[in-house]
Amino acid sequence: MSAHERKTPSGARGEPAVWLMGASLVVCLALIVGMLALILWQGGRTFWPRPVDRIELASGEVLLAQPMGVEAAETPEGGATTRVRLRVSNRIFGQDSQRDVFETQIVSRERPEWAALVERVAQGAFLGRVEALTELDESGEVVRTVEGDELLAELDAAISDGSDRRSRIERIGREDLGRVARRLESIGFAREEINRRAAIDPASETSLPMWAFAAVVVGGLTAGFGVVRIGTPTLRWLLVAVVVLCGSAAWLEHPWSGRAISAETAEQRLAALDERQTSLESERAELGERLAELRAEDDRYRLVVREVGEQDRLSPRGATEPDEPMRVSQATRVTRLNTLGFGGKLGLYFERWGAFLSGTPLASGEGGVFPVIVGTVTLTLLLVVGVVPLGVVTALYMREYAKQGVLTSAVRIAINNLAGVPSIVYGMFGLGFFCYLLGGYIDGGSGAAALPRGSWWGLLSVFAAMLFLAGACAAWASKPGAKQIAGKLAGVLALGAVVALIAAVWTTPYFGGFFSEKLPERSTFGSKGILWAALTLALLTLPVVIVATEEAIAAVPGSMREGSYGCGASRWQTIRRIVLPAAMPGVITGAILAMARGAGEVAPLILVGAVNLAPESPVSLEAPFLHGDRTFMHLGYHVFNLGFQAPDVDATLPLVWTTTLLLILIVVTMNVFAVWLRGKLRQKLTSSAV
Repeated sequence: MSAHERKTPSGARGEPAVWLMGASLVVCLALIVGMLALILWQGGRTFWPRPVDRIELASGEVLLAQPMGVEAAETPEGGATTRVRLRVSNRIFGQDSQRDVFETQIVSRERPEWAALVERVAQGAFLGRVEALTELDESGEVVRTVEGDELLAELDAAISDGSDRRSRIERIGREDLGRVARRLESIGFAREEINRRAAIDPASETSLPMWAFAAVVVGGLTAGFGVVRIGTPTLRWLLVAVVVLCGSAAWLEHPWSGRAISAETAEQRLAALDERQTSLESERAELGERLAELRAEDDRYRLVVREVGEQDRLSPRGATEPDEPMRVSQATRVTRLNTLGFGGKLGLYFERWGAFLSGTPLASGEGGVFPVIVGTVTLTLLLVVGVVPLGVVTALYMREYAKQGVLTSAVRIAINNLAGVPSIVYGMFGLGFFCYLLGGYIDGGSGAAALPRGSWWGLLSVFAAMLFLAGACAAWASKPGAKQIAGKLAGVLALGAVVALIAAVWTTPYFGGFFSEKLPERSTFGSKGILWAALTLALLTLPVVIVATEEAIAAVPGSMREGSYGCGASRWQTIRRIVLPAAMPGVITGAILAMARGAGEVAPLILVGAVNLAPESPVSLEAPFLHGDRTFMHLGYHVFNLGFQAPDVDATLPLVWTTTLLLILIVVTMNVFAVWLRGKLRQKLTSSAV
């Protein structure tokens, strides 16, 4: 280096900025990895079996508890000690599920082999001593008692039999009787509809005379034939659309369009409904008798489990029956944890995971999460199905068709700003627009907004005229030497036609709703449901898909478009066969981002469909298989419910970590599949280009 040369300072070379950005990246990665590691550790150890200790305190109190952790603490006297957190369970007695005890208060601690953890269907686990299996007769007297070594040999089989009885009782009470109740309810609604139609006076149903209906059809066909012979393709399609629309509207007014039915027809239909109702009521009575028999049989088998301590209380059949031993079917598993080796603990760990993934939630916040998983996956898939087509169409129009100018830039700015709107605002919009407005229209039709028939026909005529004029202006604008005002006028008229069509649909006097017979007692689509929740999340994630798709379309080389045009392809053929396949990996990237954000949203779901306990699954084997009007359960909302709304938050806190881990795994699994699909598409495009 010569004397005249000077070394460039590191600040001018940008090295501090590079190191700062690298350090920021390391910090972000460390936070993410740390969060995932914490969730994995806390959620993964929830179901690991913990030993059961018999602890005697200095006060003379005896506890049977599971140690949950130890932390440094200070005694009331000011000395240093450790504090032990114990899970004491037995929540049916009103005590807390966890308790903190100073190490200095513990006089003795042992791990007896007889200490058992009884996992129950409700009220959580019970720690105590399993004393006997008993069988009662019809009068409630004990006719058989199993104790000692014989109890250990028969306990697992008895628990399995109790689980089978509980499953049969739940299936009859929830599925079979629920199915019969829904069918009886539909019969009641059908009877009301028949009575309403029978009470309509046919003379009050004015309709278009037959000659007017024939004139509309013949005139439309004549005009259509003339345009087909002499008009442009655009005018032909527009006139065909107008003729079809006017013909359909005229058909609504033809003489036999009334909803009135004769008394004889009503009597025949009511008789058929009565016969069907009698059959269903007979089936319901049979199911009720079978359910009563199963419950009586289930009540005969009891499991005697007693708490260790001064009160020496039983695990009762119910909170109001403290002296009645629990039914065997109330226990899902009885385990002597202190006798298990590592292999036994590992088997119990995976068995608990299986029960958690396949079970149903309970009102206490415990239980399984299978319906929650079904609701989460179904909502996410509906979200993708709703947002991807809308986002792709919007991005295609803005990039390929719209003239790039001030208006298009303003639309892009608005789309980017929508990405920053709080999610709760989308939830309020979904509740007001989808649930109350659109859902109410589907349920009950136009209602008070319905126009008189004459006014509605006038509105429909305005729509037809504007649509026809828009087509004429568009045909004029396509001719060589046409003025630009023709194209702008065609756009304005088309927009006015769309507004007129929406107004005609909303105010039509010919639509009374698909479920008007259920109103006002119950709404179908006019309330919360998984369909409206999916559409709300689709609007929430729409900006992400639009931006990602538009960038992918812009990245397609212009030479590919020019080559397609050079081969004689039209713009739509070029978009469909060249642009969209090349941009598909970017479209899938947008879908991945939408899935990742939508699957974790909770605030909008609280307003538009998510509940603590859904009575019915949105997906079932009953037609139509996907029930968009039903409420659902969601893993994100379940985490919120477990952490803040459960009756005993301390007991359900470990499940918060486990459910969070499960939500992350489901989202990652769906994203990995989407990434794999994107890689396959890229590989296919690369091989086809070569």
